[in-house]
Amino acid sequence: MKSMFQAMWPLFLALAAGPLPAVAKADGWAVWQSEPFPFSICYPTDIFQQRRVSDTGHAIALESGDSAQLIAGSIDYARETLAEPLRIEQERLTHVALIARGENWFVVSGTRVDQALYTKAVRVGDRLIALRFRYPESLAAKYAPIVERVAECLKVPEDAY
Repeated sequence: MKSMFQAMWPLFLALAAGPLPAVAKADGWAVWQSEPFPFSICYPTDIFQQRRVSDTGHAIALESGDSAQLIAGSIDYARETLAEPLRIEQERLTHVALIARGENWFVVSGTRVDQALYTKAVRVGDRLIALRFRYPESLAAKYAPIVERVAECLKVPEDAY
């Protein structure tokens, strides 16, 4: 049986084209806010020009012209720990570079074949907010600072759920 976290990623991939509500733009970066499931992410608009938002507003997929992809979304998550989604993210990688975790969050990064992968997930109430960044490993110099900024600007109001 699939876990809720495993079920989340196909939902992101099936995003339908829709309006992209951006709540702020500064220095070439935009902030996307999910209205029904309060969380937001920032991203560079000059790099991620292809954008799709789910019909329900729970997820966004951003793609660049050089094969980078940023996906962020929110799902129901009622399990006691984050052990299963953390394990799933680790298993996606052929080389794990970083694992960091707290009681209600985790970060996993590394590589799979020639792709760099970065996942950050935060549990708030009965919701799991996650972002996944994927880019060609050969473009690490370009994308590593972008990943860092995107990860820092993931905002989840603690009292939202």
